[in-house]
Amino acid sequence: MKRLCLMLVAVVLTACGTPFTIEFSDDNTAVIRLAKAKEQTLWIPIDNLVGEVQLTVDGSQEITVPLNVRLAKERVQYWMPLYLTPATEQITIKGADKQFVAWQEFKVGENPNPEQKYRQTLHYTPHIGWANDPNGMVYHNGEWHLFHQYNPVGSRWGNMSWAHAVSRDLVTWEHLPTALYPDEIGAIFSGSCVIDKENTAGFGKDAMIAIYTSAGRKQSQSIAYSLDNGRTFTKYEKNPVLVSEQVDFRDPKVFWHEPTERWIMPLACGNAMEFYSSPNLREWHFESRFGEEYGCHGGVWECPDLIELPYKDGKKWVLFCSLTRDAEHGSSVQYFVGDFDGHTFVCDTPKEYTDFIGWGRDNYAIVTWSNVSDGRTIALGWQNNWQYGSEQEFPTTDFRSYMSLPYELKLIEHEGRAKLISKPVKEFSDYLQPIHTQESITVAAEQALPVELSGKDALWIECEMESKGAKVMGVKLSNDCGEALKIYFDNGEQAFKVDRREAGISDFHERFPSEISAPMSSAKSQTLTIVLDHASVECFTDISATSDLIFPTEGYTHLTLYTADGEAQVKRITVNKVVK
Repeated sequence: MKRLCLMLVAVVLTACGTPFTIEFSDDNTAVIRLAKAKEQTLWIPIDNLVGEVQLTVDGSQEITVPLNVRLAKERVQYWMPLYLTPATEQITIKGADKQFVAWQEFKVGENPNPEQKYRQTLHYTPHIGWANDPNGMVYHNGEWHLFHQYNPVGSRWGNMSWAHAVSRDLVTWEHLPTALYPDEIGAIFSGSCVIDKENTAGFGKDAMIAIYTSAGRKQSQSIAYSLDNGRTFTKYEKNPVLVSEQVDFRDPKVFWHEPTERWIMPLACGNAMEFYSSPNLREWHFESRFGEEYGCHGGVWECPDLIELPYKDGKKWVLFCSLTRDAEHGSSVQYFVGDFDGHTFVCDTPKEYTDFIGWGRDNYAIVTWSNVSDGRTIALGWQNNWQYGSEQEFPTTDFRSYMSLPYELKLIEHEGRAKLISKPVKEFSDYLQPIHTQESITVAAEQALPVELSGKDALWIECEMESKGAKVMGVKLSNDCGEALKIYFDNGEQAFKVDRREAGISDFHERFPSEISAPMSSAKSQTLTIVLDHASVECFTDISATSDLIFPTEGYTHLTLYTADGEAQVKRITVNKVVK
């Protein structure tokens, strides 16, 4: 068909002064050409509520297969960036006709999206686009590397790639270019990174090697390597390195097992975990399978991790498993404690017993950093829930989802059993500025604290309280819009609870308004740390942790202690704001 030039976008953008043309070869195929070949950013107009069309970047070395894009049809909800190099020849879009409003809304240059109020301070937030499971977390050459599941051209799930960010202290993050895009084998699903110190794979000593699921017609495992500290990756030419006929076969979390001198790969396989071994990361051997008769089976098992932790006078292995806990709660992460000899995981946990790493609604796909040299075991999760995380509408637009706080994990003995507990990493203490401290407060009913909250700061609150007959004792954060977040110990039910039902915007999904319940210790005095960010609250007690999204219309400006059916003694409370 003869190509007909139907439109020339003649806007000269001050960011780069480069016009571009959009030509149609037929009714629903368009070609975008930029006048000058150089590094630049093309901003694509997006609407999350429309169907997908296909976008192909000709000449790109990174984007080698078409991406699915929700191109704006009647309105522009936000813009997504497409980073172009001098090698880019043209961009072809199929499936969008000439009437789409998008054709007048493409932009070149700086980010045209307004800043959103729900971008967080303490929690990692994607620069733009959709984020889910953390991947490839590894410490190397003074940097904490965080890769995660990512849609580079939209804020709804799709086009699974690996985004990349680095930090020197686990608090402040630098966003780097997308590390891995989908290819001919499939989308880039979850996985891990290791440092190949002995060059077992043959890619180079101390190479950073990513092991990930290629999700195409079937799910298989592939590898890629980096020799420049994760800035660029080369995919192994003989991928995939492990295949199976199983439908669910994903999320490799690889580590070096010193006693057997081999790499070990826990892998999620339907309703269980499988373990594979390799001398070189390229050739894998099946070892064993665990899980059908153990724990919770509310949904398919995902995102394994297998770590060894000190316990009493020895060590124990802990196996993570992400899954749908039940229809009410949705996404969660359970764990099992036992022994691992390089071949088989033997579980100490009774088959019918289930324990969770976090008890809130929003902490999924928790995995640990590899190659950590200071003896700590540090984990991170996806701060969202599959019940509502991927819905069409959400309180944020050009980005969606966050990561949890980084935690240090430890095993303690509780009620005769090994229990995993988590606490925020120590690095956060450098960013805390005390704004109010008070001691020996007797609380009956409600007592507002004399502290001025700006409603704009992330807060870090630490307190210790003891019941003096109160059935309920807790902390309430509220604003002048009538919204309130309640965090409390229910001494009657012996449970710790977070009530977000009236905490802010919640009408985007029927399951979002909720009261979360977690185990509470039998200690006479209860300790509590509350980390309040712009769109989430995480709480830590002696034996439990919760992580929950909240979307207050305005920031909370009031802090109140309260009880029900009796008095409580607050021994000490300290309110800090976070200064970055």
